[in-house]
Amino acid sequence: MKKQFMVEIFLPDEIEMNFMRMIPAHRAYINELISDGKIISYSISFDRSKGWIIFLAERADEVLDIVQQFPIHQFITIEINELFIHDGEAYRFPKLNYN
Repeated sequence: MKKQFMVEIFLPDEIEMNFMRMIPAHRAYINELISDGKIISYSISFDRSKGWIIFLAERADEVLDIVQQFPIHQFITIEINELFIHDGEAYRFPKLNYN
């Protein structure tokens, strides 16, 4: 059974050119994971110091394997937590629109 995991990503304090070069490939990989249903949501803080990703996976080590394939993986540190509840409007029935 698949579970939800939150990965908190800690980005480098100083952004180097090598990191910047990896961003397009990283975003392409994130988009692929979203399309495949492995990532539910992806957020980066306004100050670009950290991010949060909600994964759908069977085990935490599966999530770790995916994160280690991120093009930016050598620049980040992470923390993985299994979630008990992750809720939001996207998980609700669509609102009725009475025309």
